[in-house]
Amino acid sequence: MINYARERAIEILKTADTAVLATVGLNGVQASEFPYKAIELDLYLLVPRTSDHLFNLEHDDRVALHTEQWELTGKGRVLSPEEKWPQISLLPKTGTAYYVLIKVVPSQIQVLRSEGWGPAETIDLSPLE
Repeated sequence: MINYARERAIEILKTADTAVLATVGLNGVQASEFPYKAIELDLYLLVPRTSDHLFNLEHDDRVALHTEQWELTGKGRVLSPEEKWPQISLLPKTGTAYYVLIKVVPSQIQVLRSEGWGPAETIDLSPLE
């Protein structure tokens, strides 16, 4: 069952190219759309260095992402330049100094209905405690 949920989540996360990132912190509630790439269950968002999301993430790592197909909650963090960044097509050929990657590890994904409201499916990825 756990493998099915993981494989289903990986499949769902590849259904879009952009997502709305929501953070909350000292800069208030922020919601902005960014390009992302899913690698297994990890999502990498390309965010400008001037984004208020970065300041919020320093104080609270909880994030929410939203697309037309799904919503998720999880933990986000800014990857430092010293870390090995994944080779993904999001990164511009030039101007990388103006962007950072935010890595998001989802804890729950809700697949949205194509018609109507509410989730059609919920996948809980939180480890059992």
